[in-house]
Amino acid sequence: MTGVIAALLKQLVGGVEPIPKEIQEAFERAKGKVGGRGLRLPEIHTMLIKSVTSLRRGFICIDGLDEFPTKHRPELWDSLQHIVRKCPNIRLFITGRPQIREEVKKYFPGYPDLSSIRPTEEDIREYVTMRLKMDPESEAMDPELEADILQIIPEKISEA
Repeated sequence: MTGVIAALLKQLVGGVEPIPKEIQEAFERAKGKVGGRGLRLPEIHTMLIKSVTSLRRGFICIDGLDEFPTKHRPELWDSLQHIVRKCPNIRLFITGRPQIREEVKKYFPGYPDLSSIRPTEEDIREYVTMRLKMDPESEAMDPELEADILQIIPEKISEA
C-alpha cells in the first residue's frame, strides 16, 4: 500500500523541476539506511502534502481500484482521506467496478461528484472484435464460434 502513495509522490515530483531539496534529501537518507529501506508512509505523506500544497489544484487519479487487494484498501482510503483533508486543493478521480462506489461513500461521505459509466453493448462488441483480431491462434477460431462470442459476451456483460 505504501507503494501506491509513494508512486503518487514520484509522479508529482517527477513533474517538478528541480526536485525540491528536502524531498531529494529524504530519499538519499532512506537509501543510505541499512538495506536501503524505502521511505515510510508518514514520511511519504509529509512530502506529498508539502509538494501538493504548492499547486493551485491537483488531481489524484487511480484507475481500476477494484483490482487493488481488498485487504489493503482501507489503508489506502485512510491515506487518501488524510491527503484530501490536509490539501483541499486536491481532487480524487477514481475508477473501478460498482462496489468501489460504496467504498467511496463510506470513506468520503457526502462526496459530491460520483458518476457511473457503463459500456454499451456496441462498445463491448468492438472491444471483443479487436481482441479476437489480436488472437495469435486466430486459425483455431471458426466463424460460428466467433459469431457466438460476439453475440453472447456483450449481452451478458450488459446485463451485469
